[in-house]
Amino acid sequence: MALVLVGLVSLALALAFSILPGHTEELQSSEVYSLALIAVGLSVGCAIWWRRQRDALASAVNAERLNLFHAVMSQTNRLILRHPNPSELLEGVCQVCVKAGHMDLAVVDMFDVRDVHRASARVVATSPQLLLDGARLQTLMTTLVAHAGQCIVVDDAAKDERLREANSWCLAHGLDSFAAVPLRRGGALIGILLLCAGTRSFFGGKVTPLLSELGADLSFALDNADRERERQSTLLADRARLAAEDANRAKTEFLGQMSHELRTPLNAMLGFAQLLATDKVPVLSTAQAERVRLITHAGWHLLGLVNDVLDISRIESRRFEVTNVCSDISGVLDEAIALTQSLARSNRVELSEQAPSRFGIGAVADPRRVLQVLLNLLSNACKYNRPGGHVRVDVTHAGAEFFLDVVDDGVGMTAEQLSHLFEPFNRLGHEGHAIEGSGIGLSLARRLVELMKGRLDIESSPASGTRARLVLPSCAIPLKCALEDPGPRVRVERDAALILYIEDDPVNCILVEQMLWRLEGVRLLQAETGEEGIAMARQDTPDLVLLDMHLPDMSGFQVLEALRSDARTKTLPVVAVSANGMKVDVARAFDLGVVAYWTKPLALDAFLAGVATLLDVSAPASKAHEEGQLQAD
Repeated sequence: MALVLVGLVSLALALAFSILPGHTEELQSSEVYSLALIAVGLSVGCAIWWRRQRDALASAVNAERLNLFHAVMSQTNRLILRHPNPSELLEGVCQVCVKAGHMDLAVVDMFDVRDVHRASARVVATSPQLLLDGARLQTLMTTLVAHAGQCIVVDDAAKDERLREANSWCLAHGLDSFAAVPLRRGGALIGILLLCAGTRSFFGGKVTPLLSELGADLSFALDNADRERERQSTLLADRARLAAEDANRAKTEFLGQMSHELRTPLNAMLGFAQLLATDKVPVLSTAQAERVRLITHAGWHLLGLVNDVLDISRIESRRFEVTNVCSDISGVLDEAIALTQSLARSNRVELSEQAPSRFGIGAVADPRRVLQVLLNLLSNACKYNRPGGHVRVDVTHAGAEFFLDVVDDGVGMTAEQLSHLFEPFNRLGHEGHAIEGSGIGLSLARRLVELMKGRLDIESSPASGTRARLVLPSCAIPLKCALEDPGPRVRVERDAALILYIEDDPVNCILVEQMLWRLEGVRLLQAETGEEGIAMARQDTPDLVLLDMHLPDMSGFQVLEALRSDARTKTLPVVAVSANGMKVDVARAFDLGVVAYWTKPLALDAFLAGVATLLDVSAPASKAHEEGQLQAD
C-alpha cells in the first residue's frame, strides 16, 4: 500500500512538472520519460525505506516482548526456588505476568480444587453478561487446551472463530490476543494459565515456544510440591508414630508401676484380713468378724477394678495380648459357675448349668480370659436380678462356632440402655443403686472376646430379662475320659522344708511369715536384698525360693540370672512373687527359669496350696475363700 502511494505521488509531481505554463514547448518527450523514471526510482526508494522502518519497528517490538517474557520466566523460576505452596506460587505467577510481562490479565484456573487465581492490569467491567462471557472464554480455552494437549495461542480474538461465544467480552475489554498454558500434575491436565493482552499477536513469534517452557516449569513445581508434601506427610507420620510408640512405652511403664504400687498395699490389707478371718484361735467377735469380711470383700472388689482399668489401658495402648489355643473350656465354665455361686446365694438367685456334654467344649480361645468374661456375665446376671430369679448357662454348637448363653429373668434393659451398653464407665442409670460396679466390665469383656476372634451379643428387655451370648471359634478336641478318684492326699513325712523369701518390704515379710505358719513342716528364711538372698541361697540351699521382683539393690531378673549361673543354685525352684503382673515381665521371668509367677495380692488358700504342692507337704484343710481364689486364678 505504501509503495503504491509513493508511486502515485511521484507520477503526479512529474505530470505537473511537465504541464507547467511556459515550459511545455521546452520539454522534449525524452525529458518527460527521464522525469518519469526518476519519479519511479524515488518511489521505489521510499518504499524500500518504509519497509525497512516497519521491519525494524516490528523487530524492536518482538524483542521487547521477548525480553518481557524472559523476565517473566526469570521471576517465575525465582518464585519456584522459594518453595512456596502451590496456591502462593500460582498467585505469584499471575502477578509476575501482569507486572513483569506487561500483560493485561492473567488467570490460573485449577480444575481439581476449583481454585482460581487472578491478576489484572486494569479494572474489568462488572456487567453480568461480560463476566459471563469471561467465564465462557476460560471454558473455551480450557477445552481447546484439553483437545490439543498443548499451548493454545489466539492472535486476533475479534476474528478467531474458536472464540465466537466470547467475542463481546474480548472487544469490551480491548483484549486482542490470548494464550492458554496447560498445567499438569503427574502428567495429567489439572488447570490452565490464561494470559491476555490488548495487542494483537502478543504471544506469537519466539514467545510461543517459551509458553510451553513456562508450563513445564510450573508443572514441575507442582509435582515437586506434591513430592515435598508427601515427604513432609511421611516425616510427620513417622514422628507421630515414634511419639505414639514413646507414649505407649511410657504408658506401659506407668501401668506397670501403678500396678505394683496399688497391689503392694492391697496385698497387706487382704493378706492380714484373710489371716484374721481364718485364724484357728477365735479372736474376733461376731460383729468384728463381719467387719473383717466386709473389708476383705471391698478389697477384692477394689482389686478387680484396678485389674479392669489396667486391662483396658493395655488394650488401648495395644500392649495387651491373649494366647488363643484349642482346648476344652468346659472346666473353665464349671469354675466360673462355682465361683459365682456365693454371689448368687447372697442375691437369692438360683444359678444352674445344663448337663455338660461328655464330649467337652472345644474352642480356640484364651482359657484365662474366657473365665474373666464368663465371671463378668454371670455376676451381672446375678446382681441385676430379682429375689427368687434364675440364671442358667446354655451351651450349643453350630458349624464352626460354640455358643455360651448366660440367660437370666432379671430386670432387663430398655432399647436406650442397650445402645449405651458397651460405653466404659456408663452404668446405665444404676449409679445411685446399691449394686456394686464401675461400668467397665462389659466394655472390657467385649474387647477381650474380640481379641479371641469371637463376639459378644446381648439381647434384653424389661419383660423377659437378658441373654448374653459368648461366641467362640470351635475346634476338635480329644474325647474326655473318666478320671479315677485318686483318693485323699497322703502326707509325706520329712524334715522341715526350708523356704527362702527375698523381699525388702517388712509388711510383706510379716504377712508371708504368718501365712506360712498355717503349713506344718516348713521353715522360713528372709533376705532383704538381692545380694543377701543370693548369698543365703548358695549357703543354705533352700527347698523353695520366693523372690520379689523389685528389690532395692537389683531387680528380680538379675537375681534369677545369678542363681541360674551358679552350679550350687542352678536347680533351685524359684517362684516370682510380685505386684507387677505385666505379661512381658511374666514371660521374661519364665524364660529365666521360674516355676511359677504369683501376683500380689496373695489369696491365702491359693498361696498355701501352691507352696504345699511345690514342697510336697499337706495344705491345711480349710474352706477356700471364693473371692480370693478368683483373684489367684
